Amino acid sequence: MSNPTENSEQPTAALDSSRQTPTSVAFGDIYFSPNDGIGESRYHFIDGNDLPARFQRYLLNNKDFTVAETGFGTGLNIWLTAALWRSCAQAYLATAPDAMLLPHLQLISVEKYPIKKSQLIAIYQQQGWDDAMAQSILAHYPHILRPGAHTLALGTDEVPITLTLLLGDAAISLSHHDFCADAWFLDGFAPAKNPQMWSAALFATMAAHSRAGTTFATFTAASAVRRGLQQVGFSVQKGKGFGRKREHLLGYFLKACKSVVQ
Repeated sequence: MSNPTENSEQPTAALDSSRQTPTSVAFGDIYFSPNDGIGESRYHFIDGNDLPARFQRYLLNNKDFTVAETGFGTGLNIWLTAALWRSCAQAYLATAPDAMLLPHLQLISVEKYPIKKSQLIAIYQQQGWDDAMAQSILAHYPHILRPGAHTLALGTDEVPITLTLLLGDAAISLSHHDFCADAWFLDGFAPAKNPQMWSAALFATMAAHSRAGTTFATFTAASAVRRGLQQVGFSVQKGKGFGRKREHLLGYFLKACKSVVQ
């Protein structure tokens, strides 16, 4: 862990575990789709940011890749993204066995109301999320959920993957962290349920931590989110939503980073 606050703990999520999918009591919203949570996550966030092709390209060109996420939740998106990078890296190594050092996948995810470790383990067991990467997330997830940044080494020396889990307000936590994202996952509870997160401050923070061509994807098509992203320099388009969801937003940043050291 790096610099979590010494003597305090972040308020944790209150869960309604009586349903098929864990639900936030405070926000009255589910953490993932009860029908196909994995499929929805891959569709909206991984495919929405074109990560399979981009990961292959970055590995071939020996370039690090940074994903930033709002709303760690159960870690579903992080798990699938890290597993995809590892799979792409292993495929690359099979064709380039003499490669000495692979690029680094840096995952940055923020959560204001983290799930307790015991509850997270129970969710993974209930859902059958039990591959090596899922187990790595559970093994490294902090027991004591203090505010600040927690560093989780999810990869290996051969395939480096690091998750920086920021516990606190999304806009504030991200603004205090030095990075420039290649892709954004705008997750979390729906804007109508949690309008405080989907704020002008968050969108401005995203712009400050993006470069020209940085992509984003989100499950929502809310007009306030679309306008907020456009106002800070993102090109926004609507795509077909997953399952019964009619539409979702995706796009890319039109300007270069200004306040972040490259």
